[in-house]
Amino acid sequence: MLKQGCWLIILLCTSLALQAQTAQLYRYVDNNGVTVLDNRVPPDIISRGYEIIDSQGRVKEVIPAAPTPEELQAMRDARAEQERQQQADMTLLRLYSSVGDLDRARDRQIFQIENLILTSKSSIDGLQVQREELQRRAAVQERAGREVDEQILKDLADVDAETRRLERLISSKQLEIQEVNEHFAAQKERLSFLLSN
Repeated sequence: MLKQGCWLIILLCTSLALQAQTAQLYRYVDNNGVTVLDNRVPPDIISRGYEIIDSQGRVKEVIPAAPTPEELQAMRDARAEQERQQQADMTLLRLYSSVGDLDRARDRQIFQIENLILTSKSSIDGLQVQREELQRRAAVQERAGREVDEQILKDLADVDAETRRLERLISSKQLEIQEVNEHFAAQKERLSFLLSN
């Protein structure tokens, strides 16, 4: 019986010694701004972050403070932007196997816009001829002492309105060429980067 008691005491002492070796302490700053060393972290302090200290007083792990709602939103935004960029990169690589492919696509798009501009300019030239003819007919009526026919005046107004519409279209298409060049320049830079990696 005495032997069993000795063994039980030895076992208990060994167990306590092992617990003392593996004991962890936590270092945190409390609500009063005081640094505290304790065997547990109060629940209201956990979100502020703390350190886990081993039995020799060394920092085993640093648990950072929980992010603020603004930081969480910034992380979500950054993650969403990264995913958007990855999708854009995958699309870019799927569409163009080289920078030359991208240049040819840009040239085709600009060629189409330039053709539309040329067609619009040609239409304006035709409208000017039509306008001159309508003005000639109106002048003949005025020289004859008659009032200018309402249809001629309406046709002149229609020609002028169509000319203004085509001029606005040409201006917007010239801006579109600039936008296309800027867009493709950015894509070319990104594609060059992706292909070089």
